[in-house]
Amino acid sequence: MNKLLVITLFFSVSTWADAKIDFYKKVFPNLNSTKSHKVADPISDEPTNTEILEAFDAKNNLLGYIREVNTTTGCNSACLPVIFTLFYDKNVQFKKLLSRDGLTKKNHAPFTNEDYQKLELILLMNPKEFKKVGYPTEMVDGITGATLKEYDQVVVKEAAYSSLRVNTYNQQTMAEIKKLQQKK
Repeated sequence: MNKLLVITLFFSVSTWADAKIDFYKKVFPNLNSTKSHKVADPISDEPTNTEILEAFDAKNNLLGYIREVNTTTGCNSACLPVIFTLFYDKNVQFKKLLSRDGLTKKNHAPFTNEDYQKLELILLMNPKEFKKVGYPTEMVDGITGATLKEYDQVVVKEAAYSSLRVNTYNQQTMAEIKKLQQKK
């Protein structure tokens, strides 16, 4: 490999890694390092979200946990990917959801700040209505695409599929973190 390509690759990887750390510092300002753990991904058709990070400060104190997720809504339609990062404190309590690319709703409309706030509330509540859903399309009217009334209050408006998918990953992530803690 030529030296220029190696140098370019090194700086590209370093810049990318620095950008990730800077992104994580939005939630964990004292973040100094991370440690990766492999976990299951039984949610996506192709299990690609198989890593949870432990976040540490400069004194190697545990700050919390991070999980990057890149998935679909699970409905096999024209929906855009659902790409987000979940953050938890060291007691496995949900802390924050961020999305570099931004989440979208019906017709690819971007989430508003209010939508993100509602989604975080949904994650904190873990609505019991979601347990009844076998497949995302069960949450909407098959003809109009409108969210069914029984789910209307427990999803982001016009983002029922994304609300369900993010909540499912949130619950699965907390379970995986608890497994990691039991191994210690």
